[in-house]
Amino acid sequence: MQTAISNPFQDHLERGELDEAVHAVKVGSDLVLLDLATDGYLLVPECGDVRVEGGNLQAPMDLMLDLAAGELLQSGRTQRHRLPPPSVPLRRLPEAPVGRPTAGDMATFAILWADTVRRKPTLQDLSRQVYGRRGRRDDLMALSSRVGLFRQMLPYAPAVGACLFQAELLLRFLNAADLDAEWVFGVRVWPFLAHCWLQVGEHCVSQAPDTLTIYRPIMAI
Repeated sequence: MQTAISNPFQDHLERGELDEAVHAVKVGSDLVLLDLATDGYLLVPECGDVRVEGGNLQAPMDLMLDLAAGELLQSGRTQRHRLPPPSVPLRRLPEAPVGRPTAGDMATFAILWADTVRRKPTLQDLSRQVYGRRGRRDDLMALSSRVGLFRQMLPYAPAVGACLFQAELLLRFLNAADLDAEWVFGVRVWPFLAHCWLQVGEHCVSQAPDTLTIYRPIMAI
């Protein structure tokens, strides 16, 4: 009978900081990383005992060495404190009276749509552009009314793109009215899917919350 010999490099957890452009989340037994610098995701299946807390990562040494070799960890620099992304929202925005879009609303929408469709930014570009923006998040009725105007105009846009395009367009439309929301990115595995949405606390701003239950948030901006 053979006795299994444990690998100390696998059993011992090392602590490190993710690179400023890298975000991570544990999904079941797998680790998913989002690298904004390459605009891509990396799946590490059966990653073992891994713990992710904001920008901090604890993992077996062999995995930490692999991540360091891939330049996914900090190399001597100290990043700003990073909070973990919020939980998946559970509630819809309250229903609010929504009038017809004004000429000003339509002009704002058209200008933002044209600018959004013209650019092809990376996720890192988007995170830099919208980071530090200001706007009210506490007025749920105003948010609901503004989203209602957006939904009336969206079907008339020549192209609406996927979730990334629509979320950016809605966020910029909210910002134009001094309103704001968190832009959250989530993932699932087997099969791998990535999605994004807008939320304020436990309220989903951009879609029905029951469509998001399969995702685990990996980043919020």
